[in-house]
Amino acid sequence: MGPPPPARPGAAAGTRVFLSGVRSRSHLLHVAAYLRYLSETAGVGHVHVVDLGLGAFLGEPRVTPADMDTRLPIGPRLSLVHASGPADWRARPGESLVYLAIGAPGIKPYLRLRLVNRRRLQVVVVDEGLGSYGGWRARWAAFRRQGGRGACALVRAVAVSTAARRLTDDRWALYRPGPTGWQLDPRIAAEFRARLPLSVGAASPDTAVLISQPWVELGQLSAGRYTAVLRGVQAACAAAGLALLVRPHPAEDPSHFDGLPVAHSSDPAELDRAVVDAGVVLGFNSTALVNLAAVYGTPVLRVAMPELAAVEAGMSSAQRSLLDAFLPPPVPIDELPAQMRALVGSVSPTGTGIAEASR
Repeated sequence: MGPPPPARPGAAAGTRVFLSGVRSRSHLLHVAAYLRYLSETAGVGHVHVVDLGLGAFLGEPRVTPADMDTRLPIGPRLSLVHASGPADWRARPGESLVYLAIGAPGIKPYLRLRLVNRRRLQVVVVDEGLGSYGGWRARWAAFRRQGGRGACALVRAVAVSTAARRLTDDRWALYRPGPTGWQLDPRIAAEFRARLPLSVGAASPDTAVLISQPWVELGQLSAGRYTAVLRGVQAACAAAGLALLVRPHPAEDPSHFDGLPVAHSSDPAELDRAVVDAGVVLGFNSTALVNLAAVYGTPVLRVAMPELAAVEAGMSSAQRSLLDAFLPPPVPIDELPAQMRALVGSVSPTGTGIAEASR
């Protein structure tokens, strides 16, 4: 499947993009790549972006309107407004209309936009993460981990998957299946690389960064077991001659990391030099780990945990294939020292990795 075509030209009237479903700052990287591409496409005119409202993860908002103001490519050809009332859902005469959704089109926003504007609406879906590559079963498993219960979680999963399949006109996906396996969309990868700070002296070849995930908050691990895993990883890093630095997920309780060195940043891990330039990055089946390996060529290792077997069983074949394309097989904690020593001793600097990942 090739790259999606541009939105239909809006000529002098311009193009109005209705955006919904942003739940993390990493989503804004994908949105920014699409909006930059759209605003630079001949014939679309001025791009007016309307933020219809932000989403939440585990019940808490993780993105603010100010994040959107600073992280989207606002300029002479693109403007942004945060919807404050019914009038903001209405387009101007002659404008082309795009509904830009994260992961899958929201059924309610889609129906309301069609009802209010009563004309054609192009639906473009951008990546939400690994969830974008799963079917209804994978979404059902994810919704249950996030607190969904019973028939409601199942109905929601089927509805979201059906909307993604039936309503989507274009997919703006970082990863696309090709004849030789998964391929990077160069325009989205370029957005990641362009946003990566060019910090001098940021490389940390003697550091192992752990990208953690909210397994306790999702009910997959007890707090005590999670602490044991973190201490085990720290000991493994020390045995490999590396210092551990933890990069927490925004949804995690900071107390999980008491006594551990922690890297705090408002940017996604993929835009943190302390992560990208680390000697090795450890993690689980996470979107950030895949992105680091695929976009930058950062050396990565997956940590195996028996408790995550149910999570892995709920993945789709496409999700497993994507993980296996860019990540090595999971490694038990007691085997990490040898794997880290071998990996750190064989990799080249990040700059070379970026060049190789872009091929």
